[in-house]
Amino acid sequence: MKSFALKLAGIALLTALMTAAAFAQGARLQMDHLDRLFPNAVETIDVRIDGSLLQIASKFLDKNRANEAQVREIMNVLKGVYVKGVEFDKDGQFTEQDVESVRQQLNAPGWSRVVGVRSKREGENVEVFLMLGNGVIEGVGVLVTDPKQLMVVNVVGPIDPEKISELRGSFGIPKDFDFDFSNSRRRN
Repeated sequence: MKSFALKLAGIALLTALMTAAAFAQGARLQMDHLDRLFPNAVETIDVRIDGSLLQIASKFLDKNRANEAQVREIMNVLKGVYVKGVEFDKDGQFTEQDVESVRQQLNAPGWSRVVGVRSKREGENVEVFLMLGNGVIEGVGVLVTDPKQLMVVNVVGPIDPEKISELRGSFGIPKDFDFDFSNSRRRN
C-alpha cells in the first residue's frame, strides 16, 4: 500500500510540475494560422523574437540613451515578443473564426481581460488581456480588429506595467499603440 501511495504522490508531484511549466508557457499565443491571410493582405506584420534573440538584440541598444536603456532593461527579462497583423483593401477578408481562435486562447485560465473597447460606429474592437502568475504579469495579449484589419500582439515574460509602454515603436508594435490599462476607455 505504501508503494502505491508513493507512486501516486510522485505522479501528483509530476503533474503539478508539468502544470506549472505549461502555465509559464501559456502566455505564448499560437497565431501561425493567421499566416494564411498574408497573400491577400496589402500590409502584413510578422514578428517572432524569442528570449535569446531579445538578449542579443538588447546589446545593440545604447545604454547611455534614456529611451534605449529602458527598452534594453525590458528586453533582458522578456521571453518573447510576437506580433501578427494583416490589413486589407476591402472588408470580409478574414473570418470570425480567425479572431475567435486567438480569443479562445486569451479566455483560457490564467488570462484576464483588462480592457475591452468596442466601436459599433467604426467596427473597431480592442481587447487587452494579462496573464498573471504569483502576482506578476507574465504575459500581455492584445487583439485589435476592424472590418479591414486584424492584429495580435503578444509579449511574454515578467513585465513591469510602468515600463511596457516603452515597447511602442519596437518589434512591429505601433508607436501610437496605447498600453495604458488604466485609462477611461476600460470596459469589461
